[in-house]
Amino acid sequence: MSEKRRFVCINCGHRVKELFKKYSNSLKTTQCDKCHQTTDKYIEFEEFIILIDALLLDSGAFRHIIYNGDFKLYWKISLVVLLLESFALCRQKLPDHSDASLHVHEKGFYTYTLQNIGDYLFMTLLLLIITATLSIDWMKKMGLRSFTLIIFKVVLISNLSKFFLLPILVWRNNTTVFGRSLHHVLVMGHHLCSLVIAYEAVGATRKDLRWWALILVVIAFAFKESARQFVSLLLEEQFT
Repeated sequence: MSEKRRFVCINCGHRVKELFKKYSNSLKTTQCDKCHQTTDKYIEFEEFIILIDALLLDSGAFRHIIYNGDFKLYWKISLVVLLLESFALCRQKLPDHSDASLHVHEKGFYTYTLQNIGDYLFMTLLLLIITATLSIDWMKKMGLRSFTLIIFKVVLISNLSKFFLLPILVWRNNTTVFGRSLHHVLVMGHHLCSLVIAYEAVGATRKDLRWWALILVVIAFAFKESARQFVSLLLEEQFT
């Protein structure tokens, strides 16, 4: 038996039965019973606009993508982001000489790709532990499969921030080491904000525990980044 799909209001997160009503030749968006606003304005928007709003850290866009929208496109985008991040990480380990920067160690690229996949899964595991600890009832209500999928979507959507690594790939040879480091820090800052907002948007924890959950998410992110840096150092020693 197929699982009934869960829709939510993108403004308040309240669960709704439907996003629109179909009349003879037209569709009309529904109103949320709780906040009395349009349930999901994004059903009338192009995917590109929704993606831009997600990059601008709009919680409504996060709710639409995770709960109401068709996630197929974002699986593909996440794959592109994964390869982009792996390429950026591999380029970061190369010397500044122009001849060297044109060549990316193939084995290193594949290794960093596997590292990033492990990074996504590890962050998903940490968020699962946090949510299960603080909101075990929500997990039981959603079901283990749906619960895990939603948390994994949160991780994938937050990683859209890695798109901002693209400029440093293009202009790497026209900036300084400090400039590249600053750019990376800003991207990681945006990634952390995106992760926190996306996690908060799905309503995985009770309101009275929300701040505790967000603090734990930040701590989990810091722990994950520390583990990532440690693994990167080991890989750097292997390929240099």
